[in-house]
Amino acid sequence: MNKSLLDFLSCPECGSEDLVLLPEGALACSSCGTHYPIKNGIPQMLPAHLADALPQKGAYLKRIESSMLQKKDSVAPVDPETDRFMWEHQLYNWAKRVMYQDARAAQIFESYAEKGARDLCQFIEQRAGGVEGKSLLYVGSGNDRLVSLPLEIEGAFIINLDVASGPLEDLAEAGVKHCVCGDARHLPFRAEAFDVVFSKGSVHHTHPIDEPLLAMARVVKQGGHIIVAEPNKHAIFQLRLPGFLLPSGLAYPSPYENAISARQVMSILAKDGISKFQVTALTHAPAGTPSPIARLWEHLGKVMPWLFDRFAFEFILHGQKSERELN
Repeated sequence: MNKSLLDFLSCPECGSEDLVLLPEGALACSSCGTHYPIKNGIPQMLPAHLADALPQKGAYLKRIESSMLQKKDSVAPVDPETDRFMWEHQLYNWAKRVMYQDARAAQIFESYAEKGARDLCQFIEQRAGGVEGKSLLYVGSGNDRLVSLPLEIEGAFIINLDVASGPLEDLAEAGVKHCVCGDARHLPFRAEAFDVVFSKGSVHHTHPIDEPLLAMARVVKQGGHIIVAEPNKHAIFQLRLPGFLLPSGLAYPSPYENAISARQVMSILAKDGISKFQVTALTHAPAGTPSPIARLWEHLGKVMPWLFDRFAFEFILHGQKSERELN
């Protein structure tokens, strides 16, 4: 683990910033005594109730996959929090398998991901006035090296956070420097630690969305930037295209996904001092849209954003945290 992470981390159980790096490869909270293992250089900063569920992961994921393959609704969980946690692991495993087994799925995803990553990086740099020397937090990064690596190259100190450790290990193998496994609802970071806090396509996995959004607002500095990119609740195609346009298994939703609107996000962030909102489209056409239609849709979105942005597949929202006035 890079020791510079200690300047940003806090205990997700009690909020203490007094964390100690132990010789055996773990972090310990001096206030509440909780220990957090470090796996493959990645601090495992999960809240205790999620960390305690990890020994069940193998059997749990088999049950989820069985229901997916049979196209049946899974049995109502005893503990929805644990179920949501396990679904995030399963979606990562499932997506990797689909990409390896279906060349068309891999091509669709790669093309779509590259465009979204390019546009997101450009948006962040423009709104933040450049990223060199600034601290960034990518909430729900998954294994998105297409965003993390370019921002690192531009000189940002970026920490990638995901609730599943597997995708973070992918990032580390790709050369990304700083990863932390943790829950977006209980961000294991100090208050007002980051110049920019951003997410892409992860908040709608974490209902009620107040919790991750207010956690993001807590850890951004005064005058700092929050950027949220999400599938648009009001988009024509919502979260999925008709099955015949996508390879089997691509974009399989979990029971906990529900599209959200920019208005919802603004309303929540405004409660915690975020203002100066700007909303635009990230991508107008969803992955798998036939190329001629996608090109036309994106072109019309650029020349007539006032008309087409409201039907964009993904919106992107920017806000700033108000600076407190000195007495």
